[in-house]
Amino acid sequence: MNMTRSDGLVFFGATGDLAHKQIFPALQALVKAGRLDMPIVAVGRGDIGVEAMAKKMKESLDASGDASLFDRMKQQLRYVAVDYDDPKTFEGIKTALGAAQRPLSYVALPPETFEKVAKNLAAVGLARNGRLALEKPFGHDQASAKALTHALHAFFPEEAIFRLDHFLGKEPVEGIVYFRAANPFIESAMDREHVESIQITMAETFGVKGRAKFYDSVGAMRDVVQNHMLELVACLTMDLPEKPGHSALQKARSALLTQLHTMSKKDLVRGQARGYLDEEGVHAGSQTETYAALRLTIDSPRWDGVPIHIRAGKSLAVTATEAIVTWKTTRRPVLDDATKPARNHLRFRLGPDTAIAIGANVKKGGEAMAGEPVELELHRTSKDALRPYERLIGDAIDGDATLFARKDAVEQSWRVVDPVIGNVTPVHLYEPGSWGPGEAGDLAPPTGWYDPAPRPAS
Repeated sequence: MNMTRSDGLVFFGATGDLAHKQIFPALQALVKAGRLDMPIVAVGRGDIGVEAMAKKMKESLDASGDASLFDRMKQQLRYVAVDYDDPKTFEGIKTALGAAQRPLSYVALPPETFEKVAKNLAAVGLARNGRLALEKPFGHDQASAKALTHALHAFFPEEAIFRLDHFLGKEPVEGIVYFRAANPFIESAMDREHVESIQITMAETFGVKGRAKFYDSVGAMRDVVQNHMLELVACLTMDLPEKPGHSALQKARSALLTQLHTMSKKDLVRGQARGYLDEEGVHAGSQTETYAALRLTIDSPRWDGVPIHIRAGKSLAVTATEAIVTWKTTRRPVLDDATKPARNHLRFRLGPDTAIAIGANVKKGGEAMAGEPVELELHRTSKDALRPYERLIGDAIDGDATLFARKDAVEQSWRVVDPVIGNVTPVHLYEPGSWGPGEAGDLAPPTGWYDPAPRPAS
């Protein structure tokens, strides 16, 4: 397998909503950085032609607020209409690539098309030295994820498959691993001896936003827990690799996921926002969850007995994603406090703004050895330096798989949630703008759920 840099980009799903909102602005950023100096072959079902495709690209760039490189991108742009049931139509992609021999084929399509696309690319010789980047979801349970991988391996080797989840491409998610590795005083206290609990909240004020038909088929567990949340758990708790490079990081994340206990019904509370059933595309009487609260444990000497608490949901009080590591308290005789000092904590704010903060205790003024809790904000930014798709597509072009999911990681994450996927537990109604159903309190950490604050005013 030739692992040199890709020399062409084939983009399936170029007329879709994801392309308009995210992909074309990310591609322009890659062009601006000198990382996308190659043919851009947009692929769709309809024979709209390159001019119409260029118009869609311009509309996308205008909506992003920056169309400065549109003229250059238009020169690189090609358009090919294909029939996914007719491999011969894929010959047009090969022609449009010109002299390119190592294309990256990025597939932003429903997962049921993945195998067809891979097979048809192989039929025209574009799999031989090419790479395949696929948008989540990767299956709908462990069995289907394994079947998908087996099918893809008939056409592309594992090292040429890049399973793309934009959450892993976010700068603050990478920042968790860096912060742990670069600060021994933190890493040395990341274990069962010191940590009381870990909790992660991914809250969104908005609902299904026109995605009702798709969302009703997946729910919160398949949409964000099985992938985003478990990936974040791995970044927070994996043993840091002893070697540099993407292979070592992927292996470390995968190893942690194998240590997560498989969930049971007692580990999950599901909720559904009032009004969800009124959304167009939602089945009558749907029991799909728009909220999930869960408790996980890790079967390892390092983390044995430390609970991990997760909440994820739509139509909640704020839009924010935060992870909190809470340390145990100790009572020192030298202190005069009638109660124990507040628990120390480490807080990662992952969106929409980002921050890293440490909760500590400081002495109050006066003679008494008494104090008060404070939070020391170490870092804050208003947004990612790189768009997730700019980072991920650029890395796939370069052959850097650090931020992509390995097949074993995908299969293990499905293994963890498989027993509780679907309507195997009750779904509890909650009010939009709240923090979810009251029943979620049964799965709260010892200190209760920590509610992230709204995005601060800039």
